[in-house]
Formats: sequence, structure tokens, C-alpha cells
Amino acid sequence: MIVFHTILNNIYLGNIKNKKKKFLKNYILYNYNNFNYFNPKKIFINLFLIKKYLKNIFLNNKKILFVSTKNFLRELIYKYARSLKQNFICNKWIGGILTNSKNYKKILNKSIILKKKRNMNFTKKEKNLFLKKEKKIEILYGGLKKMINLPNLIIVTDIKKDKIAINEAKRLKIKILALVDSDDLIDGIDFIIPCNNNSVNCVKIIFKILFSDIC
Repeated sequence: MIVFHTILNNIYLGNIKNKKKKFLKNYILYNYNNFNYFNPKKIFINLFLIKKYLKNIFLNNKKILFVSTKNFLRELIYKYARSLKQNFICNKWIGGILTNSKNYKKILNKSIILKKKRNMNFTKKEKNLFLKKEKKIEILYGGLKKMINLPNLIIVTDIKKDKIAINEAKRLKIKILALVDSDDLIDGIDFIIPCNNNSVNCVKIIFKILFSDIC
């Protein structure tokens, strides 16, 4: 019972203010002082169904791309993506990562060349420049090194902040799992988890529930 209430307080209560938009009205239990309170029963049903879907993803060796450009979630995304041996974007979404994947592959190849150059007969200044460029590529594209083909699913923590990623996935008919707030427009999203996605504790709990039996 204590665990249940802890989860409740972190995820479903006191979410973002919403006066005009009611895209998730079916998930809202009530409104108090202009804050929405989600229906925990409906959220748990969603989590259970999504957890089953994710297990099938891994059993069939399909691939996931984690997408979250929120700074406070970076370490959490690193942790789960690496534990699950999946791809990730945590710093900035560069347009065309999904729709024009040749570009990022060329840039990653450039990173390999820069690394080789640092062991060649160049000046210290030139080597430092190569290292600087290599680090920049690593920050932007390092999480895609093992992404040979398009992912079967992308997991997004904020569909407003990462709308370019969402739009690219929709164009390519890639499945989308999103953590959504009470004022998010969820058209075209395959799996939704309504929650307070501005809380790192909330996202931690959700990921722990979803992946506890997998990693």
C-alpha cells in the first residue's frame, strides 16, 4: 500500500495546469485548483499492456530508440538505453535522423577518421581540433553507433519538445510510445502513458515498472 501511494504521488497527482486543452480528458479523474489528477487505474492498465508489448519487442530482437532532449533526464536515458543495449538521443535531435539516416552514418564515419588522425603525425593543435570535433559528434550521434536499421519503436518523454522526432517516426510508420502531459495532442501516438513528465522521479518510476523484468 505504501509503494502504491508513493507511485501515485509521483506520477498521477498534481500534474501540469490545464484550463483550455482537454485531449486526455478520459484519463483525468478530477481537477483541483486548476491541476489535473489522472485516473491511476487507467494508467496502470496502460502500463501493464505496454509492458507486455515491450517484452515481445525484446523477445523478437527488435530495436528501440530512446528520445529525450530534456537535460534532467539525460542520465536516466543513458542508464536504460545502455542496460538494454538500445539506441538513444539525449542531447539534440538533428532533423533527418530517421528520414535521412545516411547523413548521420556519414558523420559517424567521419568520427572514426578523426580518431585515426589523432594517432597520426599531426601537430598538437591539429590533434586537439580533431578531438574537439570528435567529442561534438559523440554528443550528438554517439547513441546511434549501433543503429544499423530504423528502430521498430521510439520512446519519447515529451512529444512537444521532441516533435520533430515524432513527425519523422509518423512519416516512416514507426511505432511511438510517449509519456504525455494533460495538454498534449496525442493524435498518431500508438502508446501513451499520461503522467507528470516534468518530474524525474515520475519518469524513473515508469521506466522501472516497464523494464524491471527486462534489464
